[in-house]
Amino acid sequence: MPISSEEPIDFGAIADAMRETVTRWYNATVEVIDPNTADLVWNIATNSYTGDAATAVWSGKARIQPLSSPSTPNGKVYEPSIRPVLIQIPYDNSLDYIRAGMSVRVTVSNENHYLEELEFSIISTINSSYGWNTTLECRVDTKSVANGA
Repeated sequence: MPISSEEPIDFGAIADAMRETVTRWYNATVEVIDPNTADLVWNIATNSYTGDAATAVWSGKARIQPLSSPSTPNGKVYEPSIRPVLIQIPYDNSLDYIRAGMSVRVTVSNENHYLEELEFSIISTINSSYGWNTTLECRVDTKSVANGA
């Protein structure tokens, strides 16, 4: 696809080609969880929850990229266990329901199994104008455990 000053750039064709290229790098499987779908009630007598757990609103392949920025400050104290992470999932312009407050659980991570034990909190969902990926900007407390154990 040559680019010249006389021909308009076909951004849609470029984005289609790049989506196929970038998804080849996804090597994890994740679920996006909406906590608002849960109706769990804590029973203090039995020391357990009853009701339905939160449901996944999306699941599929992803790429998880920790960021090398400093830890998140809490007031004037830095908590080194809270780290920023980008999670990239396939671009889908209809995925407007992924929003801040939802969480991501890694169900399969072939290269880094410890990722399956963490709960990632979504801060925002961002896309570039090309839309090669849907990028979930997250924070993770590396002391958290997704399965509640």
